Amino acid sequence: MKKFFLSAAAFAVVAVSAIAVAPNTAEAIPAFSRQTGAACLACHFQAFPAINAFGRAFKMGSFTDVGEQALVEDDGLSIPAVLNATWTLRGNYTSTNTTGLASEGTWTVPADSMLMIAGRIGPITGGFVELGSATLNANTQTTNWQLINSVDLGGFQVGFGAHNSTFGGSGVLELSNVFGQHGGKLGGKNVSAIHAAGFDQGTVGVGTWIGNGLGVVQIALVANNAAANGTVNVGTRFGKLIRAVATLDVAGWDTLIGLGLVTGTAGRGTAAGAVATVGDVAQPMNLQFVDFQMQGDVGDMSVALLADWAHANGKTGVGSATLPNNFYGGGVTNGQDFDAFGVRLEIKPFHSALFGVGYGYNKTSQVAGSLNAESVVKTLHLAATYQIYQNFELNLVFDSARTNAGTIAVPTSTTTRTTVLEFEALM
Repeated sequence: MKKFFLSAAAFAVVAVSAIAVAPNTAEAIPAFSRQTGAACLACHFQAFPAINAFGRAFKMGSFTDVGEQALVEDDGLSIPAVLNATWTLRGNYTSTNTTGLASEGTWTVPADSMLMIAGRIGPITGGFVELGSATLNANTQTTNWQLINSVDLGGFQVGFGAHNSTFGGSGVLELSNVFGQHGGKLGGKNVSAIHAAGFDQGTVGVGTWIGNGLGVVQIALVANNAAANGTVNVGTRFGKLIRAVATLDVAGWDTLIGLGLVTGTAGRGTAAGAVATVGDVAQPMNLQFVDFQMQGDVGDMSVALLADWAHANGKTGVGSATLPNNFYGGGVTNGQDFDAFGVRLEIKPFHSALFGVGYGYNKTSQVAGSLNAESVVKTLHLAATYQIYQNFELNLVFDSARTNAGTIAVPTSTTTRTTVLEFEALM
C-alpha cells in the first residue's frame, strides 16, 4: 500500500505540473475527429473510449459521417479527401506486489504504440484497423480490425459486419462501456465480470444487427482467437452469440441494459506452423451475461455507474489443458462452473479530472469428485485520470486482487497489488 501512496503522490506532482504548463481547453483531432470535425467528447462520455448516445449513433452509421470534410466522389466511390489516422502512444510505470514474492517496478516507454486508420470506406461502409508497434516491426498482420456496413430502413439501422479483435465476441457492434472496446478507461474493465469470463479476449466474428436510438439486437458467429491477428486458424466451426441492448432515458440519465448468450461449439486451431489435433478444434462455448450502465450529471459533476454479471455452466471440452479459461465456460478439461459480478463508479468533478472506484468478484466452482476448493478472486479497483487535452492524459490505476484457492485440505490465499502510472497520447 505504501507503494500505491508514493505513486499517487507522484501522479499528483505530475498533474499539477501539467496544469501549470498546458491549457485544458484544446480540442482533440484523432482519426474520427478529423473526419467528422467534432471534438472527441462529442462522441465520448467523460473520456475516451467510453461512448455516449451520439457516439453510438455514429458507430451504428458505420463510421460514415464526415461533417464538413471534403469527399472524393464518383460512380461507386465516396471517400474522405484525406486518409484519417491516429497514432496512439502510451508509456507507464508498473509495480506488481504479490504475497510472498519480491517485486520491483518497471518503466516501459513506449508500453504501447499503435497506428489506427479509421473511417468512411463508402456511403454505407466504414471500418478501422489497428497496427501495433510489434506488428509494424514484424511487418505482419493487424492487431485489431473491424468492417461494418449499415443501411437505414424505416427508422432502423440494419447492419452486417466482421471483426478480428480483442474487443470481445460482440465486437461486430458493441455499444456498452462496461467491457470490451469502450470499457478500457481507468482500467475499469479489470473488475468486469464479462471481462473475467474471457469474453473480450481475442475473438473473430461475423454477424448482423438491427437497431435504432432505443437499442440493438445482434446475432453473430464467434470463435476465440488468442492471437487476435489472424495467425490462429479457427476453422469453419463457430459458436453462436445473441446480444440485445436497450438504450433508454431514465430521468435524464443515459441508461443501457444489455443481455448476452453464447452457446454452441467453436473451432480452434493451434499456433501458426503447428499441427492441429482433435483436441485443438472443438471447444464447447457457454456464457450468459447481463450488463448495465447509467451516465448523467449530478450538479456540475459527470457520473457513470457500471455493473455486470456473468455465468458459465461447467462443460468438459476436448481441448488441450494448456488452453486458457475463457468464454467457452469454466475451462476445457475440468468442467468447472464460473460466476462473477462487477460494479464501478466513475465521477468527473470538473473538466479535466476523472476518478473511479470498483469491485469485482469471480468464482470458479469446485470440480465434482475432486479435492479442489473453489477459486475465488476479489478485486478492489481505484483509479484517476487527468486530461491535459482531450487526447493527452495521465492515468493512475491501483488494483488489489485477493485470491483464495488451493485444495480443501490445503487452502491458499494470495494478494496481488498492481499500481500503474501511465501517460496516453492520441495524435
